[in-house]
Amino acid sequence: MTISIFRSIANQYERLRAVSTVSMMNTISHQIEEQVILHRLPVDFYAGFQMFSRFSAQLRRYQQLGMVCRRVYVFGVPDARPPSIPGVEFIEIDASSPLTREWFLCVDTPDFWTLLSTQEMDKGRDEMTGGRRYDGLWTFDTQVVERASLLISQISGGFFQPTGRRNYEAQNMHIAEMNGRMIEMLERSRLSVQRRWKQMNTLHKVTESVVKMQQVPALLADIARVLNLVMGASSAAVIFRADNETYTVVAGEGDGGARGTVVRAGEGIAGRAISQGALVNVPDTRKGRERDAIMPTAGSILAVPMVGRRGVYGALVIGDYDANHFTDDDGRTLGAAAALITVSIEMRLPDAAGASTAKAAGASEQLRGPIAYMLLLHQKLRAEADLSITHRQLLDRVMNLTMGLAQSVGLSENMVTRILAENATQ
Repeated sequence: MTISIFRSIANQYERLRAVSTVSMMNTISHQIEEQVILHRLPVDFYAGFQMFSRFSAQLRRYQQLGMVCRRVYVFGVPDARPPSIPGVEFIEIDASSPLTREWFLCVDTPDFWTLLSTQEMDKGRDEMTGGRRYDGLWTFDTQVVERASLLISQISGGFFQPTGRRNYEAQNMHIAEMNGRMIEMLERSRLSVQRRWKQMNTLHKVTESVVKMQQVPALLADIARVLNLVMGASSAAVIFRADNETYTVVAGEGDGGARGTVVRAGEGIAGRAISQGALVNVPDTRKGRERDAIMPTAGSILAVPMVGRRGVYGALVIGDYDANHFTDDDGRTLGAAAALITVSIEMRLPDAAGASTAKAAGASEQLRGPIAYMLLLHQKLRAEADLSITHRQLLDRVMNLTMGLAQSVGLSENMVTRILAENATQ
């Protein structure tokens, strides 16, 4: 079969065409699928996957479609054995067919009609993600949808029945709902980008403070300011070891506790992080009645210990007035900052003769985690489609600096690539 849905439509409707990334294609596809599932629309649903091997990631969604649609038809090259799903029929296409390069979805009923028709581009990868790009269109135009429906019926060997009277009131409702969801996604994306910028900037400011090689008290005071002003914590405190059981607040910003306040291992939120040697996250201090003496106004608190070769040196603690304010990535950011500071502290400690090589090796190992996380933040930010040119250029410069730091602690380019690949879905 030599029919191409994309070529049969694209040139006639040039004004509707745009280039999309795989991420955007998934977003559009999911909007159409979700609308059908949400309203349990008894439609014939047509989807071109290029290859059956790409279907597995959408298995659960198509199980739901199979339960609500009259029939679901999935087109692709049989490079993998498709699963057996009630209501879903897999239609094999030849490896020489133009459809092997086309990603499409089509629904054509009186109450809801839409078409996504695209073709994978021969040249050029997406500048931000390095992934595939597609040239095509997503439309609700009745003529375009009907043309695609006719072509699909010829490909599948089915009978084409033109749609009669159309319910534009129902169609407008479906379009409005999908637009609303996409706007919500955009707002969440913007908030996510803002947060990641804060997280990345926090780690780079911590790195700047660390490389100054200033005295420890000045370093820790810098860190408290960074956590408060850059990361945006309403309360920030740095706790440092006085003896084996006692720690004191040596730096605080916002409502971060008075300098000199004593913290004992195992007592309070910060004390628990120190005794456990692990992050402690209290999302709602009011609900659990876990208000902390050094942050009495905080509704949520994160505490991360600074654990080194000679035990726990102290902890970084941040708080916010609101409950459930901090995310898992905030915890990872604070943990990466703690590791950077710990290495800086240990590089200042006197060592026995001949121990400098071991110290350097240990520092290199401790820095790998924070640097890997910094690189991951870069990668996540680069994947955002609506960054300004200035932001992209800034990211490029920061990435170069981070790569240089990575190589300085023994992370080769191959190792960095592997770290990014392993963390790409986080």
